[in-house]
Order: sequence, then C-alpha cells, then structure tokens
Amino acid sequence: MYYLGVDGGGTKTAFVLIDKDGKICSYTKMKSCHYLQVGLKTFEEIIKKGIKKACNLSKCNIDDISYSFFGLPGFGENKEDEIKLIKIVEKILDSKKFQCGNDVEAGWAGSLACEPGINIVGGTGAIGFGKDHSGNSARASGWGYYCGDEGSAYWLGKKLISYFTKEADGRLTKTPLYKVVKDEFDLKRDFDLITVVYEELEMKRDKVASIAPLLYKAALQDDKHAINLYKKTGYEHSLTVKAIINKLNFNERNKILVSYSGGVFKAGEYVLKPFKEYLNEENVNLIKPILLPVTGAALYAMKIDDEKNIKVRDYDKIIDKIQNEERKIRRES
Repeated sequence: MYYLGVDGGGTKTAFVLIDKDGKICSYTKMKSCHYLQVGLKTFEEIIKKGIKKACNLSKCNIDDISYSFFGLPGFGENKEDEIKLIKIVEKILDSKKFQCGNDVEAGWAGSLACEPGINIVGGTGAIGFGKDHSGNSARASGWGYYCGDEGSAYWLGKKLISYFTKEADGRLTKTPLYKVVKDEFDLKRDFDLITVVYEELEMKRDKVASIAPLLYKAALQDDKHAINLYKKTGYEHSLTVKAIINKLNFNERNKILVSYSGGVFKAGEYVLKPFKEYLNEENVNLIKPILLPVTGAALYAMKIDDEKNIKVRDYDKIIDKIQNEERKIRRES
C-alpha cells in the first residue's frame, strides 16, 4: 500500500512514495513538468519516467499505488488543458485512483499538513491557496510571469537585471548588487550582461528565476535595493493572503494558519519580517512549513483515499514519521 505525491514546478518536479505509516520509500526529481513550458508530450514523458523511477526505487509496481495526488503547475487555469492533463495521468497510471490540482495545493498540503489555512508559494512563479474548515478552497495570484507572479523568483530576477542596468548607466548610484552581478557572470564589460540574458539565460522563465538568489547575496551586504525588493515581495504575498481570507469563511475566533513554500523564502527574515508586518492587522498566525510540498502531496493522497473509503488513521504519528524521514530530502532540496 503506497501513496504517491508529485510536486511540479517551474524548475523541477519531485516524486515521493510513502507507505501506510508515513515511511518515505522513495524520492526522486525530474525537470519541470510545466506543460506550458515543455509541452504536453514532454509533460507525459516526465511524469511517466518519474513514477517509474519512484516505483523502481521502492521495489514496487505502479498498481501497488493506492492513491496519488499530482500538484501540477498551470493546472486549473484552462479547462480544456485540465482535461488533457487528467487523461494523460490516467493513461500512465491505468487507474482513476488519483487527483490532480495546482502545484500550490501540494504547497498547502505540505506547509500545513493538510489542515485549514493558507499557503503562499514563492517559487519560479507566485500563487496562494487556502482551505477553510468547511472544505471550501480559494486561490489568488498565479497569473503567470507576463500577467503577474509578483513576489516570484522570476519577478525578482527581472528586477535584479533592471537594477544592474540602471547602476551600470549611472541612473542609480552603484550598490553591492552591481558587483555581485558582475562577479557572478564574470562580466568584462557591463554590456556583456545582454549576451548573458540572451544566450546563457535564454530569456527563459526558469533561468531568469534561477538568478534571484543573487539578491540575497546583495542583501547580506546591506544593499538597499535588494532589501527593498524583499520588502515588496512580503507586501505582494500579504495581498494574496488577504484576498484569500476574503474569499473564504474562516472561524473569526481562531487564528488563521498561514505558511509558505518555495525558494524565494530561503531569503529568510528579509522576506518573512515584512510579510509578517503587512499581516499585522489580520487574524493570522504565520508558521514555518510542517512538511515539504512533495511529502505533503503524498499525505494528501492518503487523506483523500481515506475519506473515500471512510478510514481513520493516527495522522499525528504519520506526520511525525514523515518529518523524520524527510530530513535527507530537505538537505537535497
């Protein structure tokens, strides 16, 4: 009896199999399965290979999987595409024992261990998702890199490039950010950044997002632009939280649990401190993520299956087991 969790993203796709007790039987990563980036054919190949590898590592067969949850980037934004993605997954599993959702649902399932509350994803893209105590769900942000995704790694990467060009020109006074970028790409001339953007980063969403951590290096040197961008990131994510609160019916007597996932939050207090401050007037409790998105997806698969079969487990013990088991995965992540 295994439960499969899949956490897709703009940069990578993670797969995990857990057993009925929460033991992690296998974990593997593939490249992004975002069908809008890679196409439906490549999406199918990545999901198929990832599941096969996870099963091989667990020494089980695909039909040994009791239930699966797939957190897929872009899912739910186009009804026709949603149907196509479900059909592809059904073909791969040769089963209907699965559920697909947006990757932000995997983030919610992990950060809050499937409890009511709100999760903010600050990864390649940015999106928020919440569930109230009645099971109602809502999302906000996640409009894509062209229409929005404020507070995402791509958004930060673009801002980083913009600040460098202004400082190189003298439109802004040079700050540590200028040298961080120059050293990172070994730029002989400032204009060589154009070649980097076009040829090395290829103007691709995931590659532009990958340079966002340079802001953290600059912030550690008290760079005012980097620190201000992180403040703006906290503000944008707070707007998403507030929008979701207004869409759902949380119990006013209890604090609303809010958590987060995604690489942007590796900047720690540079993002979290302003995020908390902008939520000061809301009835929320900002907590550290309980589980990873991929293990959260596997736990979610277990819970969905149990609800269908009216089965009750000691989830506290299972969550404790997953937390202990996923330490190695956290190091790899």
